[in-house]
Amino acid sequence: MEKGDFLIFAAGIVTVMMIAIIANPQSVSRFAAPVPVATPVPAPVLTPLPDLTVITPTYKETTPPPEPADASLYRIFYSDNPLSYPRFLLPENMETFGGSDILRLDQEMVPFAFVEDTRGGLTQKFNIPYPLWALNISVTAKTNPQYGKFRMVLCDASDGTIINGVEILNRGTAYRNIQTSNTDFYMIISTTSIDRYRITFETPRSYYETYRPP
Repeated sequence: MEKGDFLIFAAGIVTVMMIAIIANPQSVSRFAAPVPVATPVPAPVLTPLPDLTVITPTYKETTPPPEPADASLYRIFYSDNPLSYPRFLLPENMETFGGSDILRLDQEMVPFAFVEDTRGGLTQKFNIPYPLWALNISVTAKTNPQYGKFRMVLCDASDGTIINGVEILNRGTAYRNIQTSNTDFYMIISTTSIDRYRITFETPRSYYETYRPP
């Protein structure tokens, strides 16, 4: 076969193949390299995040119970039957009791009772639960201060024993520390030319809180 004839034959074959491809393109798909098909990826399922809202904790404020208030002062009056007491007269010599004790300034003193009047007499019986307590005495004499006189003794109600006493001439103040407790007492008081007196019963705060009656 000559070269010219071969080229004509080859051109004919190429022409036939082109026509076949155009007429049936799937016929050559098996000879072509497979085209990768993208596999669809399922959309991720989104799990909702927990609510991250900041919750501020609330605290219920509690008010501590108030401390018990100091009790009202107990007033001691004079007895209606002073002659029934084991002692009803003052001793003749009041100077044996000496001057006033030192007023306590190192701690708070709490008043819990008082006697107040213008005249003298014998008080009702009373009982003191505090191991340490004091008598804070004040005497006022404005009308005739030069003649003023106040005398007092504290007695054991069981036998009339004098526990302590004080004498104030003209006017002024006095202080008596007492270390006798849990017994019945009474007081013998005498006044001359005074306008008024007041005896305040006091005890240190620590004793008041510990031995205070319910």
